[in-house]
Amino acid sequence: MYSLKEVSLEDFTSFVKAIKILGPKNYAALSKFTGLPVETVRHRVKYLFVRKGVGIHIHVDHGKLGLTRYLLRLKFTNDFNEDSSVSFLEHLAKHGYLEYYGRLIPRGDYIVWLGLPTRFEFNYKAMLDKLVDVNFIENYSIYRVSWIRYLSMREDCYDFKRGVWSFDWNSLPSVKSEDISIEEDTVLKPKLDEVDLWIVASLQANALTSIQDAAEILKMNYKKILYHFKEHVIKNGIIKKYILVWNGGIGVEKLTYMLVAVEDVDDKDLKTLEKTFYRIPFTFFDTYSTDARLYTAFMLIPVEHLQNCLNFISKSLPKLRSHVFYELIDLNCSKRFAIPLELYKDGQWRFNVSHILKKAYELMETPIKSEEGTPISLTR
Repeated sequence: MYSLKEVSLEDFTSFVKAIKILGPKNYAALSKFTGLPVETVRHRVKYLFVRKGVGIHIHVDHGKLGLTRYLLRLKFTNDFNEDSSVSFLEHLAKHGYLEYYGRLIPRGDYIVWLGLPTRFEFNYKAMLDKLVDVNFIENYSIYRVSWIRYLSMREDCYDFKRGVWSFDWNSLPSVKSEDISIEEDTVLKPKLDEVDLWIVASLQANALTSIQDAAEILKMNYKKILYHFKEHVIKNGIIKKYILVWNGGIGVEKLTYMLVAVEDVDDKDLKTLEKTFYRIPFTFFDTYSTDARLYTAFMLIPVEHLQNCLNFISKSLPKLRSHVFYELIDLNCSKRFAIPLELYKDGQWRFNVSHILKKAYELMETPIKSEEGTPISLTR
């Protein structure tokens, strides 16, 4: 066994590049690519690499699953405390296609990501309107996302030996094209079954899950799982790319998760925004809604870099400053979820509005007593 002292900064940087190309589980290919023994690769992925504050995610092409991305913002009425609000959002994760929620501070609104079949859009909005009518939520806004782009971690801006960001704000290069994973709003009829979805959900929960581990978790035959993974999940392009994400590893009190929104954006503005946010090492992903002309960037920033980051944005967007807004997301009230397996039956996605409304009515009658919250990792 070796220690971190034996791994040079150049070795770590090269290893990161290899994982971006080959993924984290192909140990044999990583060994050949890097010249490291297979066991060394396995050890570095599972222990050394992850301990340096880097997470590994899969980017799932929602369109291949028959799902469309929506960005939802909602405000619960003042009658409900945080625990009641979170209980409802967790219910939406199981029955309402919610994939992520985060509480915005200091306003207390919630930002929500949905992966929703397009044919349910009208019913979903009708459900939200009903929740407004009965005074469960105060207001909401929902946008269909035209594209979403995930940016892999910038290894050229990070010192893996010391575990700190190291770069000059005055000379930041743009992210490399191969480090961007793009998903556009193209929805296809899904070519998958429940086993495929189980595999995808397992990898969403932990991208380092092996096929053997997945077989044990799902209590299915290894060869059957392997066949579905290769012939359905991989060949159909359901997994677009492995994304390396810096998740801090330093405690939520030292991190800032920030949402930047830019309104009334035209094509020329969009190019400027992409150029700006693709240079910032802390940009996790960005989106654009053509209908709303709304650009958003989600950023995970060390507290000590926050002011410099805001100054960089301001200086880079002199003509757009009046259109730019930012809010912080409470990392103690933030959680992501895998795709809702229970909603896919007999080759079709299902949606039961009454089931969700029933939960809302129950919470209106008996709100949940507020208790001390437990910190939830952004990348959990």
